Amino acid sequence: MFQQKRFGFDWGEFITGVALIVAAVVVLRHPAATMVTLSFVFALVAIIRGIATLAAFPNLRQVTGGLSWLTLVSGIFDIILGLLFIFNIPAGVFTLAYMFAIWFVIDSIAGLANASHLRRAGTGWYVLDLILQVFGLLVGILLLMNPVVSAVSMVSLIAMAFIIFGIGAIVMAFARRDA
Repeated sequence: MFQQKRFGFDWGEFITGVALIVAAVVVLRHPAATMVTLSFVFALVAIIRGIATLAAFPNLRQVTGGLSWLTLVSGIFDIILGLLFIFNIPAGVFTLAYMFAIWFVIDSIAGLANASHLRRAGTGWYVLDLILQVFGLLVGILLLMNPVVSAVSMVSLIAMAFIIFGIGAIVMAFARRDA
């Protein structure tokens, strides 16, 4: 009833993998341009989100009433933030670097607050998690002290993600040859 056809070498996946690795090299060679691009994309997303929030506000106010004004304020704030980032790219880059550092701090504090559940898995896992969360907190604090390092770290992580996904795509292209 069903005929199995071999997948064959996946050229699309292979080209995607190569493109991702090339993108990683470009990101690493031009970190300032990468941060400017990230800031611009963030600005566009903030503006679009703000407009969508404002468009949904009347319906939300009818359904929820009370605190719906917070959504209105949030939508206006998103638009203002987006416009600020578009018209003042250095401020956007600077803010993104701080946001990256704050993300580390908040995530590590949350991890420390919730680490106790790992005691059931064993003391070793619990202690390892505590050590990693404290390390993450220290890294976040250090990044807050030096936003330039935070920006470079963000660019490096993006490049690493591109490399990992690129290698994965290339491996998939070859693996499908035999599938």
